[in-house]
Formats: sequence, C-alpha cells, structure tokens
Amino acid sequence: MRNEIGKLVQRLILMAVVLALVLLPIVASLDQPRDAVALFLMGPLQDRRHFGNVLEAMTPMLFTGLAVSLMFRAGMFNLGAEGAFFLGGVAATYVVLHVPLPPMFLALVAIIVGGVVGASVCVVPAWLKVQFGASELVCSLMLNYAALFLGLYIVNYYLRDPNAGAMMSYRLPVDARLPRILAGTRLHLGFLLGLAACVLGNLYLFRTRWGYEARLVGSNSAFARHVGIGTLSVALFVQCLGGFIAAAGGAIEVQGMYSRFTWTDLPGLGWNGLVVAILAGNNPLLVPLGAFFLAYLTVGGDLLAQNFAIPPEMVGLIKALVILLSTASITLRRVALRQAVSRHTRQLGLLIRSIGK
Repeated sequence: MRNEIGKLVQRLILMAVVLALVLLPIVASLDQPRDAVALFLMGPLQDRRHFGNVLEAMTPMLFTGLAVSLMFRAGMFNLGAEGAFFLGGVAATYVVLHVPLPPMFLALVAIIVGGVVGASVCVVPAWLKVQFGASELVCSLMLNYAALFLGLYIVNYYLRDPNAGAMMSYRLPVDARLPRILAGTRLHLGFLLGLAACVLGNLYLFRTRWGYEARLVGSNSAFARHVGIGTLSVALFVQCLGGFIAAAGGAIEVQGMYSRFTWTDLPGLGWNGLVVAILAGNNPLLVPLGAFFLAYLTVGGDLLAQNFAIPPEMVGLIKALVILLSTASITLRRVALRQAVSRHTRQLGLLIRSIGK
C-alpha cells in the first residue's frame, strides 16, 4: 500500500507539472496573474458552496474510477464506463417515471435496474473478446455511441416532456431523488455511497478469493489457466461488475443532481473515471484521492473561466496530457508493449511512404 501511495504522489506531481506548463503561459498574459493563480489554487476552498462543488464533481468519478480500476485489474482495456454511465441514467429515469413502486423502494430499484441495464455496455465487449478475440478497446469505444443513441431514442420517444421546450424527460418524482447531506450545497447521498463502494471494491479485490483470481488473471492469464482458474468466467464477471458500478453511478448522478434527465450527449464522466483510475493505479482505496484531485482541478478551472475569461477547455487539455504521459510511461516500462509500439510505428511509416509514392 505504501508503494502504491508513493506512485499516486508521483502521478499527482506529474499532473501538477503538466498543469503548470499549461496554465502559467495563459495566466501570464492576464492583467492580474497572481489573483488568477490564487483563485485557481484556493478558490474551491473559499466557502462551503465551492467546496461542495468539488465533492459534487467528485461523486460520479468515484463510481466510474472504481469501475475502470476493477476492469483494468482483470486485464481488459475496457472503455465502456462512459456508455454504461449514460445508459444507467436513462434506465433509472425510465423506472422512476413508468414503474409503479412504493416510495421507499423507488430510488433503490431505479439504481439497481440502471446498473444492470448499463452493465451491458461493458459486458458485450468482454464477451466478444472471449468468444471471437475481438479487441475490447475498439468494441467498447463503438458501443459507447451505440448506448448514446439508444438512450436518446428512449428519452425522445418514451420519456420526453413535450412541454419542456427541449429534449428532456418529465420531472422526476420527489421520492426518487436522493437526499442532500450538506446544507447550502447540492451534495447528496450518492457521495457516501461512492465512498462505500470504493471500500467494498478494495475488500473484494484484496480480501476475497474472487478478487485474487481477478488480479491473477489480469497480471498473468497463462499462469492463472495453469493453476486451474477459469480465466474467461473471471474476466466476464469483473467486466460485468465494473459495468454495473459505472451504470449505477449514472443512475445515482441523475437522481441526486437533476430534476429531469437532460443529457443529450455522453457526459464525459466515464473518461474522467479513466483519469482517476490512472492516478489511483487501479487501487480502489486510492480512487477517492484521485477523484478529489481531478474534481478540485475542474472546479478551479471553472472559476478561472468565469472570472478571468480563461477557456474551460484548458482542464480538458490537462487531462488529455496526463492520460498521454501516464500511458506512455506504462508502455515504456513493459518491453513487449514497447516492441509492439515500435513495430507498428515502423509499419505505419512504411505505409505512409508507399502512399506518398
């Protein structure tokens, strides 16, 4: 654990260096650069509302970061958390609007149904890889957009309020909303559920036989098969579990933060979960720290955009650079991956030259 915390600190330092390289040139062009830096660093702590914004932004990342961490631990580079999150929100909205349930069970059933329905976005790529050897990376990326258009179809034809003036659902019943837990903010019960999920994910991964099998399959599938572990069933189960967690996070986000379902595009919170998982080193207990750091960065960037006309895309650029640098560092540490990248790069260069001729 101490070694993993040290790696997390290294990743955070890397992110801080990238942040400085991107932010300082922009801030230097302002009339009050010191005020801009102070607002970025301390603005999220100025009052309860801003700090609540950090915890609110952190909540969905707890679920998507945990989901990605578990799926990566099992050795599959599955990026379906984005689509699962979106479809889980759609399914939960359908339940609370169309399924007659007692008020005390409405929110819970909606979260469970949303998790089960959205999990398909992560399970299908894993099944295609197991059955046909298809790339789970490519399949999951494609299925994210299939989930988007399926969800938009359901919203448009079954959930849409014709009097709303835009493509959004009818208002969610009050009984389906998650209660607020911090006065003066929109922070809701989902935050505590996300923390509990990270603790349970750690117990599963490091304190159970099934978690040990998942880690063994992810680190050395050939050895896992040799000792009699059903690698295919383990991989499918972990992808299903990760998809359920990401989709349940989408359901919780809708029921905790919105009075209607209003997403008309993928919300990007699954990609944030990828960044959080990279920062946490796929360790569930470190996911809250990675999520807090990224949420703090997001809120600080929003404050700069509101007060100093700095483009909000700056935060997205920082996240993209962190993914690029972190992935590159992982690749360069593994000889087989490094050789594969080198081989494909040479082949791509030959192809480009042949096309040019």
